[in-house]
Amino acid sequence: MTRHARPALIGLAVMAAIGACSNTAAPSASPPPSASPPPSELASSSPEPAGSTTQTSEGGEVTVVAIWPGPDAGAAFDITLDTHSVDLDALDLADAILRNDRGETLTAIPWDAPNGGHHREGSLAFEGDAAAFLGGAEWIELVLTGIGDLPERTLRWEVGA
Repeated sequence: MTRHARPALIGLAVMAAIGACSNTAAPSASPPPSASPPPSELASSSPEPAGSTTQTSEGGEVTVVAIWPGPDAGAAFDITLDTHSVDLDALDLADAILRNDRGETLTAIPWDAPNGGHHREGSLAFEGDAAAFLGGAEWIELVLTGIGDLPERTLRWEVGA
């Protein structure tokens, strides 16, 4: 082997080793497919298209779907919970709060939802003056705690035009 061929072979060997490392390092850098993303990624919802009243929070053990018909409905939501792993019958959303961009909050009344095991659906309403709470608000957030393995879920709707 010539003196000039040896550096080229060493360079190829180094490149192959780097390529092998980068091919094996990438999968270990991300969680395995069965692992759940961190709770911070799961606790928020993505905004729905303009005019939509449905917000969804997926992840963890429970999927939450919340429908707000809009300001004319006041502070009332239709909530659906779905899971394949936990019993939802003991769950009450009475700890939920509704907050607006002005920092005001309303507290929930007991959740009106029949038992259903792995699927529950019902109305969630809030105490207080909904018209004053919503009047002039730019957005509202429904904050739910104690659902499945996530500490908090926040669902947001734009109110002001």
